[in-house]
Amino acid sequence: MSDVEQTVDKFCYPEDYNDEDKADYDTLISQGMNLIGKKIKPDNEFLLHLSAKITINQRKGFTNGLNQDEIDQLKDHHKNLLNTSNIFETPPDIFYNNMLHLSDGTSFEHPLATPPKNVADPPDVYENE
Repeated sequence: MSDVEQTVDKFCYPEDYNDEDKADYDTLISQGMNLIGKKIKPDNEFLLHLSAKITINQRKGFTNGLNQDEIDQLKDHHKNLLNTSNIFETPPDIFYNNMLHLSDGTSFEHPLATPPKNVADPPDVYENE
């Protein structure tokens, strides 16, 4: 079974789709499936379905009410999110001298700051026999 047939099996066409819309949908999905693994991540396959529906709706004259400037702003915003989505920064002022300083003013020693050999009551270690 081809990728397109598997995709079609998982998808129910909207009620207002005629045969031409269904054929266009299948063609768009087929073209997009060729890009999976090359230009599109497999996790983003849902974007193919979304894009196909949007394309067909645009051809039918349905609009989302956004003008071109608003669409360009959304594209830029999403592009920036994609470029920075996996970057997490820990504020350096929270950690200082192996202490955690919380926003409510409390401070305590970072749990990983003390090496195990300096712990007062180290846990018993048993060897597997």
